[in-house]
Amino acid sequence: MTLNSREIFLMGFYLVMIVGIGTYFFFFQVVAPRHNILKGKIVSTEEALLRVSNILSTRDIVENEYNSFQEKFSRKEVKQTVSTEILQDIKDKAFQAGLNVINLKPLSVNREGLYGEFDFKLETEGHLKNFGKFLYDLDDSAYIFGIKYTQINAQEKGAPLKLQLLLSAALANK
Repeated sequence: MTLNSREIFLMGFYLVMIVGIGTYFFFFQVVAPRHNILKGKIVSTEEALLRVSNILSTRDIVENEYNSFQEKFSRKEVKQTVSTEILQDIKDKAFQAGLNVINLKPLSVNREGLYGEFDFKLETEGHLKNFGKFLYDLDDSAYIFGIKYTQINAQEKGAPLKLQLLLSAALANK
């Protein structure tokens, strides 16, 4: 049986259509979903790598802060000499800021958790700008200080202000 040219053309056309439709469905049923899954995984991996890159870029900053805090916390144990050093450091900072220390007395040592707190009461007099400098200098101290209570009292006109602080210094427990 011989096929004429019209039948050969139609058979070729139908074969091309069947192969085209098969390829189309194969692509959209098998290849495209796998491609979308892989694309999603690539995007999530890139986002994770970006987060890791940001963390690694701040690693040096975090390490420097950690080392400074570790140095402040692990300096010494809470003993008489440490309390004396802390009180002397406070007096020096107040003197450098231009404040007159009226009274500085230790109150208590609390040892709870990872660190101990050494509380003390400070009474000084001076000008307001000196108080600001003093508080700023405390932050740059070898110890970590916290302010629990502050009271500023005005005196007569032209007289210096009085400042009362309840401070605590944090020290590592061993």
